[in-house]
Amino acid sequence: MQESLLTPEPYVKVALPVPMRTLFEYKVPKAIALRHKLIPGMRLKVPFGKQTRLGLIVELCYQSEWNPNQIKPFTSLHDEAAILPQTIIDLCKWASRYYHHPIGEVFFHSLPAMLRKGESDSYRSEVWWVLTDTGNHLQLDELKRAPKQHAFMEIVKAHPNGLSPHIMRLHDLQGSVAKALEDKGFIRRDLRHFSKNAEHHGHKKQVPPTLNHEQDIAVTKLSSQLGQFNVALLDGITGSGKTEVYLRLIEHAIEKEQQVLVLVPEIGLTPQTLKRFEDRFNTDIALLHSNMSDRERLDGWLMARSGKARIIIGTRSSIFVPAPQLSLIILDEEHDASYKQQDGFRFHTRDLAIMRAKSINACVILGSATPSYESLHNAKQQKFDWIKLRSRAGSAEIPSMERIDLRGQTLIKGFSEASLERINTHLSRKEQVLVFLNRRGYAPTLMCHDCGWISQCPNCDVNLTVHKKANKLHCHHCGYQSALLHQCGECHSHEVFTIGEGTEQVEAQLVSLFKDIPVLRIDRDSTSRKDSLNAITQKIHEQDKAILVGTQMLAKGHHFPNVTLVVVMDADVGLFSSDFRGMERTAQLITQVAGRAGRASKPGHVLLQTYHPDHPSIESLCSLGYEFFANQGLQERKSLELPPYLHQILIRSESVDDDQAYLLLDQLRKEAEQHIENFNYPIQLLGPYSAIIVRKAGQHRYILTFKSFNRAPLHQLISLLSQSLEQNPLTRKVRYAIDVDPLETY
Repeated sequence: MQESLLTPEPYVKVALPVPMRTLFEYKVPKAIALRHKLIPGMRLKVPFGKQTRLGLIVELCYQSEWNPNQIKPFTSLHDEAAILPQTIIDLCKWASRYYHHPIGEVFFHSLPAMLRKGESDSYRSEVWWVLTDTGNHLQLDELKRAPKQHAFMEIVKAHPNGLSPHIMRLHDLQGSVAKALEDKGFIRRDLRHFSKNAEHHGHKKQVPPTLNHEQDIAVTKLSSQLGQFNVALLDGITGSGKTEVYLRLIEHAIEKEQQVLVLVPEIGLTPQTLKRFEDRFNTDIALLHSNMSDRERLDGWLMARSGKARIIIGTRSSIFVPAPQLSLIILDEEHDASYKQQDGFRFHTRDLAIMRAKSINACVILGSATPSYESLHNAKQQKFDWIKLRSRAGSAEIPSMERIDLRGQTLIKGFSEASLERINTHLSRKEQVLVFLNRRGYAPTLMCHDCGWISQCPNCDVNLTVHKKANKLHCHHCGYQSALLHQCGECHSHEVFTIGEGTEQVEAQLVSLFKDIPVLRIDRDSTSRKDSLNAITQKIHEQDKAILVGTQMLAKGHHFPNVTLVVVMDADVGLFSSDFRGMERTAQLITQVAGRAGRASKPGHVLLQTYHPDHPSIESLCSLGYEFFANQGLQERKSLELPPYLHQILIRSESVDDDQAYLLLDQLRKEAEQHIENFNYPIQLLGPYSAIIVRKAGQHRYILTFKSFNRAPLHQLISLLSQSLEQNPLTRKVRYAIDVDPLETY
């Protein structure tokens, strides 16, 4: 035994995946202390109640507030080395404090699912098939009577470094054929660690385009800041070449043997981002998103942690991925609401990216054509560098925007005559048209003509959406489904009809109006199968004239060079929203979807179908653009004392018992008022009040809002209240959640 390995600290503080805002202390067994050097980031097994749980060492300590006789020893050590570096441990600690979330749940959220379950943090092994000397000299004609073996040998000879399971799957090669060839001595098996992109990289096939003046300034300025903490808002109109700026900066980082983390808001954007990066960089790229298997995600995570993957592309939770040489974090489409987790651990990726970069002296780039008001405010306050790209890359021009007044018009299947004429004109020129409606399904409501009955979700206070192709009624809030009804649920009349349109109905209407034109729909329903989005986008690129119909999935980051006309069917949505962010989101969505038009050499046009063409918001967005619109919005927020000019925290409650859900927050308000009086906190309270959808998934929901111009006392108060909530017996029947800097306030 090596005395030098003796762990001097007799106690460890352990994070456990339980809803308690504390670390748990355990004694270090002497036998383990003599054999192992314990460090934070190791997993261990601990007794917890009547169970044994997997935990993570967060700290080692010499003293404890507890009586030593009350502290149990931990059961066993699970790892020989730390699986998490100190930088991620510190990030999780900060996130737990800032978002007032149980620290153990934060730590386990940061780990891949397989590590949470106790799997080893090592690469999987794979069998590769390699040519032997005998096989290398084999003439393939000798196998002409065994066509499967002939085909196998032909492919293995084309891969001198070996044939991976991935390549075997691509060519539909059978393991039994490999075994037969092994028995003949033509190939041998080689056990290798899995490495995600070992079979192929891009080999700089794509020649980088020439940067325009604005891009050149952006790249020069940002590349000089690599290796030091800095946050920059890359505010570039759609089609201005933000991605090319990213690629040049990534190139600089790779040349310095550093790593880059690229965050995208949607799973659907990761394959196209990967393709662009593979075409440019001859390096390993780790991909991380929820459509991958647990094993695939762990492999990508390990590649990032080892430093082997120079580029890591992922969605929201990838901010926790260890990367020892990380120098640059890019948040593409930084305004997107999906960067904020809306349940469980309610963190915002942008804030964590900035905190992580600060701790390791890395650069953060927030890229968007429609920056969030929070980021614009920080840029105006000079907390962020503000880099503007106001010209489209190459020869592309900014699309023109036109309002189509729907007042007094008879619509043809949801379209004005002017819109249909323009669609015809663009299709006749062998161009593509994008029709945008941010409502999936066939129709949002099914109603009885005779008695006025409306099909409603039994679990939520919302109407069921009609999905005609799937022959079902579907609640988009709780997931409830039932068969599509063809008679009234109350009076049993057969006079039932749909109200309103969804993308499925618009697709059907366009098919009937434009019989010889391909109509392709992109929404969550049409892209639910793996790789279905890739298949649809491939079809779009193969067609000359086509009509694309879709929801906000179409608005994000896609490049369709032959789209020259965008029709926004319902531009008024959000104008009269109960949420103060409603208009901001509407403007972002319209601007983003408008940006899909005219991205190549052909000019683009945008038609906004509206019943309120003279509304100040619609008018300023069309005439003066998003930046002017956002500046107006910020002034309005300032006068109304709304974020980002003050800070908000919500506490939400939900229970099957309406009274108890309200009572928990009512008690909490009274306690908060006492603290505010005692400590003279400058904090406003609002509530408890009902959520807009009062009942969701069978739970009655209430909200208590805390507002302050000063962040520190707000967090001090919530910290006191969170401790109180843990002790409140009502929480056995009422679920609650603390939502810091909420994006949804209703």
